Amino acid sequence: SEKLPGFVNLACIASPGLTSAPAIAEYVVEEILRDELGLELIPNPDFNPRRKGVNHYYEKSWEEREELIKENPQYGRIVCRCETVTEGEIVDAIHRAPGTVTLGSVKYRTRASMGRCQGGFCTCRIMDIINKETGMPKEDITTRGNNSNIVVGKVKQFRVQGGSADE
Repeated sequence: SEKLPGFVNLACIASPGLTSAPAIAEYVVEEILRDELGLELIPNPDFNPRRKGVNHYYEKSWEEREELIKENPQYGRIVCRCETVTEGEIVDAIHRAPGTVTLGSVKYRTRASMGRCQGGFCTCRIMDIINKETGMPKEDITTRGNNSNIVVGKVKQFRVQGGSADE
């Protein structure tokens, strides 16, 4: 950006552009290395180019499941019955990089709420886990961000308009 030296906007690359992502990243690095942007690249010695895979409970053998539960009892609590997703998987999805706090991102990472009931059974439980792990009020938890809230308040906060108390 000419207005903000050092700012490089790479947002909103559509699906075909994602295949170009490595080339785009190399281009940005070259631009920074040319020092025209006034930035310095410092290698991160702790950088790990490999992400740990998602630990899907349903893919494990009975013996592997037992080991998982011994290591972390949260893997012994099924949250989504349809897709056999455990509390441990959801907690891992919330805390892995990048973290997640929307129902949609938990769904895409774990398959929770993708089954026959479409989240009718597990959505409330997932919201409880997000609330417990992050402290985020349930009113702030969304499906996909941008005002896609599931909960807007407590029933006690609202009253019926236009009727008598006897109706």
